[in-house]
Amino acid sequence: MTDLQDAFWGTGEKLLLHHTNPWELDEALCRWGYGLGPCEAQDLLGLDKVLARYPCPVSPVLPRMVAEGRMGKSGGVGYYRYPGGGGAVVDPLIEDLILEEAWFAGIRRVELIDTALVAQMNAAVMPVVRRLTLRGTRQEDIGRLLQDALHFPADRPLVDE
Repeated sequence: MTDLQDAFWGTGEKLLLHHTNPWELDEALCRWGYGLGPCEAQDLLGLDKVLARYPCPVSPVLPRMVAEGRMGKSGGVGYYRYPGGGGAVVDPLIEDLILEEAWFAGIRRVELIDTALVAQMNAAVMPVVRRLTLRGTRQEDIGRLLQDALHFPADRPLVDE
């Protein structure tokens, strides 16, 4: 399960740095059918816990967020703000942080449409799915893992035909 999350969330980090912001990424995936976007899911787990799983973070965004005290929902702020411990609210400061980190890294950001964001996120887990298949994991078990780990929609194939 963690391999699926790490591949998925790592790709999300790259997309944030190069192409989008947390709420656009989450909304694109939720419109496609995911039960929860990756940024909000990481906020719920705790960004410090997510960062601890990466020996070499894929982007400077998450380490900076944690260093600045953005721990996720438990701390009241992460990719989103959680006023009064309630639901996720867009936080424009995180977009500024992402844009600043992209600028520091010399990255020229290019927006992607929702279908491209979803395609890249889905493609990110394909190597893990292939490894599971080669190990003899049944397709229905892989489907359950995708649902549990990533809030993947039960009624959609991983790749649109």
